[in-house]
Amino acid sequence: GGGLAAPRATPALLVCRRACAPLCAEPLPATERPAVAPPSCQPVAAPHPATIAPEELQKECDVRHTRGSGPGGQHRNKVSTAVVLTHRPTQVSASASEERSQARNAANALQRLRLRLALDMRTDPPPTAPSGLWRRRAKGGKMSVSDTHADLPALLAEALDWVWAIGDVKGASAALGVSSSQLVRLLAKEAAALERVNRLRASKGLGPLRNNR
Repeated sequence: GGGLAAPRATPALLVCRRACAPLCAEPLPATERPAVAPPSCQPVAAPHPATIAPEELQKECDVRHTRGSGPGGQHRNKVSTAVVLTHRPTQVSASASEERSQARNAANALQRLRLRLALDMRTDPPPTAPSGLWRRRAKGGKMSVSDTHADLPALLAEALDWVWAIGDVKGASAALGVSSSQLVRLLAKEAAALERVNRLRASKGLGPLRNNR
């Protein structure tokens, strides 16, 4: 029978197409198509959950306390120090159990949840201009943030949103007002972020990016 009519090219659909297929005018012949599948991502309405204040994100989470395992011995296992956070709107979860303190585990779990949200969720519709946080952090075209800073998840989420929306790191870095090498350095602060971008590139038949510090 006849196929369905092609859907209208909305911004959300363009993001999906760019994330899920090589950006080619014509499909590559079957023998030339990359064997690597692009990384999966889920749409989320703005503001991206990794970019909101951590205390506000905490309010959107279910919290579960369990007994920790690992270093710490018997003293550590007498109380439920491990923390599991589940973000209700997206059902993304993260946990921490390495500390004896429940409060420190809660803080670690929240940072891990923000990083996971930054990796897994893409803003739909995509951003149209750099955020105020990005502009403050990228003064003079140089991105400055430490590997453990609370701003890192928000910056990674924004960087990945732009890469997915535009389709390549060079275009995303130009839109964000930084060099490609600066953007790659930021992505490399969370290895999984750079790995996702490289999987997207591999799905288009492109080679991997490397962080040449």
